[in-house]
Amino acid sequence: MNRAQSQWLHTLYLTYAQTLYRLARWRLGDPGRAQDLTHNVFLAAAGKVQVLQNHPNPLAWLLRAMQYELSHEFARRAKDPLPLDALSPAAGTSPPPSLGLADVLPASLPAGDREILLLYYETGLSYQEIAQRLHIPLSTCGTRLARAKARCRVLLTEDPHFP
Repeated sequence: MNRAQSQWLHTLYLTYAQTLYRLARWRLGDPGRAQDLTHNVFLAAAGKVQVLQNHPNPLAWLLRAMQYELSHEFARRAKDPLPLDALSPAAGTSPPPSLGLADVLPASLPAGDREILLLYYETGLSYQEIAQRLHIPLSTCGTRLARAKARCRVLLTEDPHFP
């Protein structure tokens, strides 16, 4: 993925992530899982950015990808032998923390790739801010982020459950 594609994807994320999250949260009633599914959709979009850039309606593509994620989530829940209320915390205990992007990234992803992806997608830092935080040149930041996305995409597409 080149810099222009990366910027385009970032703009797409800033424009539509909240919409997709709200849809998933409304359908699931679970903010943590809604966040996970939103991240999954944008990781899929990163893997298909060239196709998505040429799509006549990128929002429709993203909504379709979210529908795919939701259908798999509902299928998983249907197979779950425990009722949902059995999973809720007992009175007086705090609920389990929701999963973030760090929890859904492949475990075999190198630490440096994981760090830069989290800084960019979860923390929302710009290339300039990431470069300053990691003490690297701005151009290196873009290269590292592109390589991290590519490695993440490869690892995710090796997963048979990934679209």
